[in-house]
Amino acid sequence: MKTIPISKPMPILIACLIAVLACFSMTPPTAYGESTGEALTIGVPTNRIPMFYEDPKTGEVKGIGVDLMRAAAEEAGYAVSFKIVNEKTLKQALDNKQYDVVMPFGSALRSASGKQSIVSDNLMQTPFTLVTEENHGNGLPPINKLRIGMLQSLGAVSETVLQLYPGVKITLYKDMLESMQALRSGEVDALLHNSYVWSYILQKPAYSDLTVQSDAVFSMDFRAGALDTPDGRKIIERLNRGISKLSEDRRHEIISSYTSRQMYEYDFSDYIHRYGSICLLCTVIIVVLAAAFWVFHKKSDSID
Repeated sequence: MKTIPISKPMPILIACLIAVLACFSMTPPTAYGESTGEALTIGVPTNRIPMFYEDPKTGEVKGIGVDLMRAAAEEAGYAVSFKIVNEKTLKQALDNKQYDVVMPFGSALRSASGKQSIVSDNLMQTPFTLVTEENHGNGLPPINKLRIGMLQSLGAVSETVLQLYPGVKITLYKDMLESMQALRSGEVDALLHNSYVWSYILQKPAYSDLTVQSDAVFSMDFRAGALDTPDGRKIIERLNRGISKLSEDRRHEIISSYTSRQMYEYDFSDYIHRYGSICLLCTVIIVVLAAAFWVFHKKSDSID
């Protein structure tokens, strides 16, 4: 049987073809869902555990909102980083060019300077609920006649509340401690925040007498926002592609990873508040025993 001789250039040609194919197979795709390394800076607040907070050990920004947006941004091909907003409100943060995107927003609104914004598709629904003192929960007036306390960082949310419930009086406070003092003093009838944040805050022993009202006041979308510019629209459109790839199971898994575990860490005042009566009782017992021993010892000395 005759064999067909293979010319010497053929093995070289085959080897070159294999090398070219290997190069193509190693080239990373640039379609959405694969990180292109393009940086995206997202401004977020950090006073909303477990939605957004700064890890005291590492300084890293974490939370439900961080993980949801990171997953969506990575699906969109971004290398995302989160930066703490220094502004008092998110409307002011929209005007800061340090951030490509700011979150969270329930809907598009104008920035502090009056510029129109654009928001992404919704990542999740966040129910906002009222918290009252136990003895006041049943006697609350209608919502549109309530005096409600909120944090200054929720200024944008307060505008939505005013639109939904004309007549409600809202007072903004700089932090949770100040708002709690207002509730205790009767300055406001109730405090308003999202239910995920309440699930964390009310783990503090000093707040054990506060009650979350069972019916949600309203639910708000959880979106990212940017100024309505060509660049802003481009970013939001790209993020929307990433958001659309997040399944409901994936979103639920991220939310549950925070809500299903104990996140609140006791400080010294918490231990005193929770175990103070036990510590006082133990101290009294020790003092009584010490006094009894001292009396017994004195009597023994006098007999001798």
